[in-house]
Amino acid sequence: MPYCPRCRTEYESRITLCSDCGIPLTPELPPEDFGKDPVVVLRASTAHEAQIAAATLRAEGIPAYTASPDVYLPQLGNPVATVTPEFLVWVPAEAHDRALVVLSEPPPTDAELMEAEQAADPEPEIDEPIEP
Repeated sequence: MPYCPRCRTEYESRITLCSDCGIPLTPELPPEDFGKDPVVVLRASTAHEAQIAAATLRAEGIPAYTASPDVYLPQLGNPVATVTPEFLVWVPAEAHDRALVVLSEPPPTDAELMEAEQAADPEPEIDEPIEP
């Protein structure tokens, strides 16, 4: 099966380009080179926030990792009311500055998301507005 060397997604053998990255697929995944130890770029207050941040970074070509929410569940029962769990997002050390820039950008508006969706899928769905 071919793989995207950037986002590491596996595709069916008939596919030649990554649908997300737009780059040619390779027959094997290149080894991940993490370089230095990963660094924390976000201390999220919820698992959802951490997962969205990691997905946003990966969409920009930055390897990002966060622990599964299951890892944090024992902390949720902490009897100290002022202690809340932190959900960490890590990136390779050399991607730290770029990751901070990506995470500091405002999220896309609903109109921008709709425009991106329509650009990727020119056939509108039933619930999508059709522009005149």
